[in-house]
Amino acid sequence: MTQPKDQLPPLGKPSEMFDLGGRVVLIAGGAGGIGRRMARTLAQAGASVIIADQDQTQCQDLARELAQDTGGKLSGVGLNVTDEAGVSEVFTKVGREQGRLDGLVYNVMAKPEGYYRPFADYSWDAWRQVIEGNLGGAFLCCREAGKLMVPAKQGSVVLTASVYGVVAPDQRIYQGCSPAGNIYGGSDPLSCPAAYTASKGGIIALGRHLASLWGPDGVRVNCLTPGGVFDGQEDAFVQAYNARTPMGRMAEFTDFNGAVLFLLSDASRYLTGTNLVVDGGWTAW
Repeated sequence: MTQPKDQLPPLGKPSEMFDLGGRVVLIAGGAGGIGRRMARTLAQAGASVIIADQDQTQCQDLARELAQDTGGKLSGVGLNVTDEAGVSEVFTKVGREQGRLDGLVYNVMAKPEGYYRPFADYSWDAWRQVIEGNLGGAFLCCREAGKLMVPAKQGSVVLTASVYGVVAPDQRIYQGCSPAGNIYGGSDPLSCPAAYTASKGGIIALGRHLASLWGPDGVRVNCLTPGGVFDGQEDAFVQAYNARTPMGRMAEFTDFNGAVLFLLSDASRYLTGTNLVVDGGWTAW
C-alpha cells in the first residue's frame, strides 16, 4: 500500500508532543479564574498567548505579570464576545499582526443581574444575556477563528462546556444554600440556572458540528467539560458537592491545565468532535 502524500510523521518524545513553541493561542475569557491558569500553562509550553476578556487593562496587566513570572510571550486585548464587529476586529488584528492562529480557547461564562433567580421568575433579558455570552459568543469567535485556521489547514479549538451540559443539575446540592452565603452576590441563593444548562449543552453540540465541518481542513474542535471549582462557596454547598463526587472534592482552578494543553497540542492530533470530561467522576454515576 502506498503511503499517503499527507502522511504525518510519527509522534515522538512527550516533550515534543506537548510543545507549543511557535504557536499562537487566543483565550477568550482569559482573565477569569480558569482562563488565567490556562494562560500560564500554555505560555510555559511555548505558545504566544493572547489573553482576551472584557477589561483590556486587566488583560494587559495580567499578560505582563505572567510574562515576568514565566518568561513566556503573552499579550492582552479587550474583547466583548457579544459585539460582532468587535470580535471580528480582534481576530482580524491577530491575523494581521501574528500571521496565524493555531489555537482558540473559548472559556466564557456570562453572569448578568438576576442570574440566580428561580426559573419561574427568570427574566427574558437575563436568559438572553446568558445564551448570548456563553453560546452566541462562541459562535462569533469560532466563525472568525475559522477564517484564519481553515485556509491554513490547521488549528485546534477548545470550547469550555460544563457537567451541566452533559447531565441535569443535582438540585439536592443547593438545598442548604442561602442568599447570604452566595459569594457571587445578589439576593438569591447559589443555584444552576436553566440558561446555563441550555447554553453549555449547546456548546457541546456546536463543537461536534464544527468538528465535522472543519475536519477535512485539518482543524480540530473539541470540548472541555470541567466539574465544579472550589471558590470559597459556603460550607453546605461544598460538603454536598464533595459527597456527590467520587473523588470527594471539588476541582482546583489548575486541574484543567493539563487537559487544555493536551487538546491544543500534537498529543491529541487525531482527536476531534469529543468532549473531554474533567469532573472528578461527577458524571460517572
